[in-house]
Amino acid sequence: MNDVDLDPTEMKRLLPDFSSAEVERLLKATRPSSVTHQWARLTRLLTANLGVQYFGASDEAIAEAEAATCPWPEEVRELYRCVERADDRRGMLLLPPNFELLSLSQVEKTHAFWDQSNRNPEYGATADLDAEMNKPAGSAARAMLPGFVPFAKDDAATLFVDTRSGPLHGCVNMWPDADVAWRPPIWRSVSAMLEDLNFSLERNTPIAMRISLWSQFQPYVEGDRLVWEWLA
Repeated sequence: MNDVDLDPTEMKRLLPDFSSAEVERLLKATRPSSVTHQWARLTRLLTANLGVQYFGASDEAIAEAEAATCPWPEEVRELYRCVERADDRRGMLLLPPNFELLSLSQVEKTHAFWDQSNRNPEYGATADLDAEMNKPAGSAARAMLPGFVPFAKDDAATLFVDTRSGPLHGCVNMWPDADVAWRPPIWRSVSAMLEDLNFSLERNTPIAMRISLWSQFQPYVEGDRLVWEWLA
């Protein structure tokens, strides 16, 4: 993860599969900060409006999940120290339209499923995982790589952290349903994702989220639930 300005020339060299507009968006995207700080802002809002209490995981449980998957960026550990479960399911929706934080056991199971899929010839030709892992973080991937850490899910679409090396190490992207991760990262980091979410909730303004295409989602509280209205 890099919390300084990205170099435009290096980014275009590292991400040749993406258009100039896509690279420009990443260059202007929210920069990494602190997961702990951003979650503290977010949990105050959610607890006050939804009445939900959140609980983080222990360092031991986090270490076990990391050992079962791949080496994690510190921001992923930090996220799960802050929140791994809620006192009910109302407050676990972190992002529009319905992405829900995975528990540590779900992280392990999803990562193991990806690994099994990569080894199963029934799913098609096996990608060269070593070659894919040697590409810079944020680059297009033709397989669910062992260096991807899944952390949130919406039906069959999954948000993951890309642990490959490079200036976008720790970026957040989406593995869509019935497709591959051929699009650029959505956020530069977990903390950047949370900061954008805070901005939306604190100012009652839409947040941009890429599903198939980029869309705007407006948050509002309905009873004791956080609801995201699709605008366009």
